[in-house]
Amino acid sequence: MTIQHLVLVGGGHAHVFVLEAFACAPLPGVDITLVTKEPMAPYSGMLPSFVAGHYALDECLIDLKRLCRKAGVRFIEGAVNGIDRETRSVGLADGSTLPYTVLSLDVGITPDVDEMAGAHEYALLVKPVSTFAPKWQAFVDRAVRPSGPRDIVVIGGGAAGVELVLAARNRLTASQSWPDRRNDPFRYTLVAGAGILPSHPPRAQRLARAALAENQITLIDNDTAVEIAPNQVRLRSGRAIPCDTAIVSTKAQAPGWFAGTGLARTAGGYLALRPTLQTLTDDDIFAAGDCATVIEHPRPKAGVFAVRQGPVLAHHLRRHLQTGLLDPFIPQKKFLTLVSLGDKTAIASRGSFAAAGRWAWILKDWIDRRFMTRFNRP
Repeated sequence: MTIQHLVLVGGGHAHVFVLEAFACAPLPGVDITLVTKEPMAPYSGMLPSFVAGHYALDECLIDLKRLCRKAGVRFIEGAVNGIDRETRSVGLADGSTLPYTVLSLDVGITPDVDEMAGAHEYALLVKPVSTFAPKWQAFVDRAVRPSGPRDIVVIGGGAAGVELVLAARNRLTASQSWPDRRNDPFRYTLVAGAGILPSHPPRAQRLARAALAENQITLIDNDTAVEIAPNQVRLRSGRAIPCDTAIVSTKAQAPGWFAGTGLARTAGGYLALRPTLQTLTDDDIFAAGDCATVIEHPRPKAGVFAVRQGPVLAHHLRRHLQTGLLDPFIPQKKFLTLVSLGDKTAIASRGSFAAAGRWAWILKDWIDRRFMTRFNRP
């Protein structure tokens, strides 16, 4: 029997479904390898509630090594930096190579802060979560001291930015020991270049603005950050904002090494896919999650789509290894979005509908915990 080699690169949301599927139903004659930088995969949907103090970090992590053991999958902790399609192998950062018959990429995206001077040196970049989480905890430890930092600036007006600035306020306010929390010494600013929740319906935007105002968070619309210094953030307008720590959740970009693969990419550098989740260039290379775009059905870079792609990707990889035909996957156009507001309330929106309340956070908490229980079950 000829052994086929399925190589999974990255431990993103879609690939955990692939590991689960092959654990439940192994495919004879197929050796599977997962290559990922980190053995614990963070679930991005729970990050704001970790910042707010509602979850411990380990509650937000999926144990990829354990999933691999269950599926009989070889686990390699390392980084891939290239694909040689002639020799059908991937190159690792340590200089080694790994052959593949079928390849799947779910490596996520990286912060795009090239036009923001000082961001790498002085900001807390939300991704990767593995470096953000300990830096955030260290900041909290400093902030609760009487002489600690007081000015927090969050850059980015999308769902992540709104969630993080409200989560930060909840975490620091809850840490205060003085009796009157209305005398909050912390000052919060949200810099939203394209406005608040630009991809959400108008009512959701109004609800978010109301939550920011209620929490005394300064909102700066229609201006962008161009420089982060040790004690301030400078905006394109020339305005300088006092800042002890800046959290950056602006646009992201595809991994730079995609450029050397010869695979078709979109204008933003993301891998260009068919509706089958195969790359336009190579039938034997699949991709999912934020690192790729289905050309016929583009959707926002949101975790919900990576999760929806997971079972489809698992099925298509199995069928492709068995030389079966693949059906196109058309993602839904309307989807439920839940934006947490820091204090165990949330905004729920779908299409033109939007509403807010504690019930929305309870729903989000139930969805997130169910997802984590599914993949961390002993």
